[in-house]
Amino acid sequence: MFAPEFFVLLCALLVIGYEWRTSSGGTLVGLGKRVVVLAFGWGVAFTIYQGAPRVVGTLPKWGTDATGSVGLAIGILVIWVGWRIWDWGSIVPEFALLLVGVTVPHLLITPFWDISSHVLYAMAPAGYLSLVDQRFVPLVVVALGMVVARPLAEAHTWLQSIGGLALALAFLLALSRVHSRDGMTLSRGG
Repeated sequence: MFAPEFFVLLCALLVIGYEWRTSSGGTLVGLGKRVVVLAFGWGVAFTIYQGAPRVVGTLPKWGTDATGSVGLAIGILVIWVGWRIWDWGSIVPEFALLLVGVTVPHLLITPFWDISSHVLYAMAPAGYLSLVDQRFVPLVVVALGMVVARPLAEAHTWLQSIGGLALALAFLLALSRVHSRDGMTLSRGG
């Protein structure tokens, strides 16, 4: 029922809306341009996710997670490039780099251990949003629910589910430490 790509998309929309709303001079045209970049990046992501298996043929069991992660990473990088070209702010690019960052070890781990991508791609974006603004903390509750839901649905073991959580939390903690070391704060409101 819960597709991580749609949760990431929801979080991306929320972070885009948040950054647009909190930036000075936000216009509806500016928001529209941002949504177009998001849609284009998402189109690239889904093209890779859906197209790679058709091009390659039969994939190993972990192949679907791998093509989904590669698609997400490339699509998110497209969004990052758009934000950099038009200099729309730093929140969305940081969000994008976090997602690409968690994708690299996910791709390396997945062939050997079926870490829960549902948990990983729920906790990383939800955790980032909650670090940006405390009003997004309810999303973390949803992400934590995935830790329990995946083993109960017999889609993963408890250890695989907790592994996805640990990977996301490690990246969120590292990001938080970088900000505190540089004298910056992730929390921008709430």
